[in-house]
Amino acid sequence: TDPEGWKDEFYDREGYTQIFKTAISLFSGTSLATRYRGVSNEYKRVWQEKLMEHKMDLEHAMLFGIGSDDSTATGPVRRTWGIVPYTEAYGKIKHFEYANSGYDAFIDAMEDVFSPESGNSGNKLVLCSRKVLSYFNKLGSSSFLGNTMALGHTATTSGGSNGYGMDIQNIKGSFGHNVTKVNTLYGDLHLVEQPLFRGMWEDYACMVDLKNVAYRPLASNGTSRDTQIITNVQNNNVDGRKDIVLTEAGLEISLPETHSLLKFT
Repeated sequence: TDPEGWKDEFYDREGYTQIFKTAISLFSGTSLATRYRGVSNEYKRVWQEKLMEHKMDLEHAMLFGIGSDDSTATGPVRRTWGIVPYTEAYGKIKHFEYANSGYDAFIDAMEDVFSPESGNSGNKLVLCSRKVLSYFNKLGSSSFLGNTMALGHTATTSGGSNGYGMDIQNIKGSFGHNVTKVNTLYGDLHLVEQPLFRGMWEDYACMVDLKNVAYRPLASNGTSRDTQIITNVQNNNVDGRKDIVLTEAGLEISLPETHSLLKFT
């Protein structure tokens, strides 16, 4: 008989952008015209701090945000998903033990993490804490990095060929940060220390498939809501100046099964 047909269907899902606002405190006309001893232009000094604060707000949301759309008396409050909770909810989770998980366990996990049928690109950005990064660099001669770095391309004591096939490189990233590049037989890992992975997140590493994630500012109808500065938002009768930094953006995450969360105990 004729087989049953099947086709892709469009479906609704939430993928909200989030509004981020950072205000620069009101500076009076007097303070704007005053030259200070420490930093002569106090307004510029505060501006620099507020730009960093705005950047950190974005980074926190893109890492740890929970996607939602809550209605309030003044209107909807939309929040974007962050890569960590989204991966924990919909992606792959791999468990490791600091004391007992060695090379074999890691390779077994990578076989699944890089599975081509899931749509993996073969490149993973691995955001991790200093504790997890130290774990990868401290393993002994009979485990993961010890085997790959010390024995990966040398003969064994018996004269045979070593079976571990991974290449480890410490390289500089585009912005001057340190990157540990791990080339496995399934794909490449790019390990980067993420300072916000501390406290409850210090035993986690998030493996992000770079092909299936994107930063998306809201832009349509000839209007872009990407990061912009709005000046002089103070009332007209105020002798001073107040500015804000505004961004409306979200994190677009596709194919959640291509992203993985590593949990260490």
